[in-house]
Amino acid sequence: MSLAETMESETEPVAPGHNGVLRGRYRVDLSRRLDFLASGENLAVQAFDTQDSTAQYFAVISNPYSVIRQRLAERMSESLIPGTVELLARGAVAFSDSDTRYVSVFEMPRGGPFFNAADGPVAEKQIFDQVLTPVAQCLAALHKVKLTHRGIRADNLFFADDARQDVVLGEAITSAPGSGQPMVYETLENAMAHPMARGEGGAADDLYAVGVLIVHLLGGAQPAADMSAEEIFAGKCKQGSFAFLTEGMTLSQRVSDLLAGLLQDDPQARWTTDMLVNWREKIKDTPRRGRGDRRGFSKLAFGDEEYNSPRLLVQAMRAKPMAAMELLKSGQLAKWVKSALREEETAAKISHLHGDTGRGSNRKKRNATTAVAQATYLLDPEGPFWFNNVSFSLGGLDSLVLWAFHKDDTELKKSLTELFESGILLNIVTEHPSGNGRRLDWISESELFVCMEHMRRKKDPGAGLERCLYELNRHTPCLSPLMLGYHVRSVREFIEVAEKKMVSANGQANPFDRHAAGFIAAKTKGIDQFLQPMSGAAPGSADHALIEVKLFARLQSAVHPGPLPGFCRWAEEALKPVFSKFKSRLRREVITQKFQSAKKSGSLIEILKAMDIDRQLAADAKEYHSALATAGQAERMAAFLANGTEQRRQAAARYGAWITSVLAITSLVSSMVVSALYFIG
Repeated sequence: MSLAETMESETEPVAPGHNGVLRGRYRVDLSRRLDFLASGENLAVQAFDTQDSTAQYFAVISNPYSVIRQRLAERMSESLIPGTVELLARGAVAFSDSDTRYVSVFEMPRGGPFFNAADGPVAEKQIFDQVLTPVAQCLAALHKVKLTHRGIRADNLFFADDARQDVVLGEAITSAPGSGQPMVYETLENAMAHPMARGEGGAADDLYAVGVLIVHLLGGAQPAADMSAEEIFAGKCKQGSFAFLTEGMTLSQRVSDLLAGLLQDDPQARWTTDMLVNWREKIKDTPRRGRGDRRGFSKLAFGDEEYNSPRLLVQAMRAKPMAAMELLKSGQLAKWVKSALREEETAAKISHLHGDTGRGSNRKKRNATTAVAQATYLLDPEGPFWFNNVSFSLGGLDSLVLWAFHKDDTELKKSLTELFESGILLNIVTEHPSGNGRRLDWISESELFVCMEHMRRKKDPGAGLERCLYELNRHTPCLSPLMLGYHVRSVREFIEVAEKKMVSANGQANPFDRHAAGFIAAKTKGIDQFLQPMSGAAPGSADHALIEVKLFARLQSAVHPGPLPGFCRWAEEALKPVFSKFKSRLRREVITQKFQSAKKSGSLIEILKAMDIDRQLAADAKEYHSALATAGQAERMAAFLANGTEQRRQAAARYGAWITSVLAITSLVSSMVVSALYFIG
C-alpha cells in the first residue's frame, strides 16, 4: 500500500479565502475591533457583505490554539437556531502571504449588549418577556439534537435589532465549551474543573446557567463576585445553590419556583428543557429546592477541619495529597464512607487503594498521587477528574492538552504526561460504567490506548504529548513555529507552506520539529516506519538527516508530486553529514554530481534514486575496510622483512640477489599503502 493510500481520509480543507474575504463574499476588517463580542483570546471585528451593503456582520478571528466546536458549528451552518446569533460562514482566510486565520462570520446583534451592570437590576417583567423565551427556544433546538450552548451568561446576551426588542444569545462555537463562564455559573459537577476543561456537558448544565443568569439580571451584579472559587463551591455545597445564590434577595413566587427548578443541585431532579419552555403550565407545585452536596451521618476529621460533605472532603484531599494518602492508609476514609455515607461497595474499593509501593521518593509520590486520584474519583464520580494539578470534566481532556501547549505550561504538561503514563484513566474507562450502562466519556477507549502508546515512546519524534495533542484535537492546525500564522490543517498544506519558507530561506529553514512530526504522524497512517528509526539517531547526525529526507520524499510523492526546489535546497544542506561519510574521494564526487543533476528536477524521490545512497554507502564502507585490511597486511609483511633475524641479515649480505628481492617487495608494499590511502581521502 502506498503512502498516498494511507493518508488520513478526512475531507481536505477548503482553500482559504484571499485578501481578507471569506467564501468570496464576506470581507473581514481587522482594523475595526468589536471587543464586546470577543470570546476568550479570540478577536472580534466587523465584517461586510460584498453583495449586500445594508447587511451588518461581525467576525471572530480564532487564536490558533482555540477550540472550534465542530458539531455545534455544523448544526448552525445547516439550520437556523432560534434565539442565538446566526452563523453565516466559517473557514480559513488569508489576509496576506504570511497571515492566514480561521474566521467565523455571524449576524451582527444591532442593538448591542442586553445587560450593563452600571444600569442596575433588570426588571422581572423584562426578563420574562424578552429573555426567557428566546433562551428557552435556543436550548430546545440544541438539546433536541444532543448539543449544548455552554455560554449562557449576562455578558453574552444581545439585542438583535436596532429597536432593542428582540434578545439573542451570543456565539459559543469559537472557544472551549464553558470556558467563558464565570465559575458561579457552573454546576457542582463542573465548578472545580479547569475552565478550559469543562467539557460539552449536557442539557442540565445549560439549564443551571439559565438559573444563575436570572439571579444575575435580577440582582444587577454577578452573584458572589467578591468570593473565591473555593468559597463559592463551599457555599453551594453547604447551603444549596438556590439558597446560596439568592441569599438576601426578595423574589416573587414565580421567580422563586422557576429558580428552585433550574438551580436544583441534583441533575436528575433539575428541570428539563421542556419544563423551561412550558414553565407556566408545568408548575403545579412549588419545586423542591436543592440542598447542595449529599451529607454523611457523621463527620470525618482531615487536617484542621471536619467534613460531612464528600465533595468538600475531595477538595481538601486534592489540596493536600500526601496527607490524603495517610488518611487512605489509616483506613479511616473507607470506614467513614461505609458508616456515614452507607456506601459499602465504594468503601471496599477505597480500602484496597495503596500508594506507597515502589522504590524512591519520586515513585512513591507518583503512586500516592494515583491512589488519591482514584479515591477522590470514587467519592465524587460525577465531579471533575483530578490528577496532580490536572482537573477536567467529561470530554474536557482534549482542550486541556491544547491549553497546556498554548500557555507552554511546563508543570501542566508534566502532569498530563504522568496521567497518560499512569494508566489510571484506562482503569476508570473500562471498569466504571455510567448510570445508563455506558462507559464514562472522560476520553474514548481507542484514543486512550493510542495516547498511552505514544507516551511510552515519548522521546521519539512523532510521539509524546505533541502526538497526543493532534490525536485528541483533530481540527487543530499545526503549531510548529514554522507553520504559525498559516493555519495549516493538512499535510499537503504543510508541504506547501514549508516549501515557501525553504525557498525564501534558501534551504536554511527547519521543516522538522516535534510539532511537525506529531502533526504529520497524526494525519498520515503508516508514517511511523520513518519516524521510529529516528529514535536511535542523534538530531543533526547523518543517519537522522537521511531519514528526514526520505520522509519528506515520501510525503512529496503522496501529497505534492510537483517540484519542490526549496526542499531540494534544504536537502542539500541536510545531507552534508551524509556526504562526509564517504571515504572515497572519487565516490563522494560522483554522488555529489548526481545530487546536483537530480536537484534540477525538484523531486526528492529523484534525488534519492539518482544517488542510490544506501547502496553507495555500503559499497564505500566495504571497499574502505578492505583497503585498510590490505594495508595492514602489507605493513606486517614489511616489518617482518625489515626486522628479520641476524642469520637472515647475514644471508642477505652474502647474497645480493636477496637484497634486490627485498627492495622489490618493499616497493610493492609502498604502492599498496598509497592505494589504501586514496580511500581515506
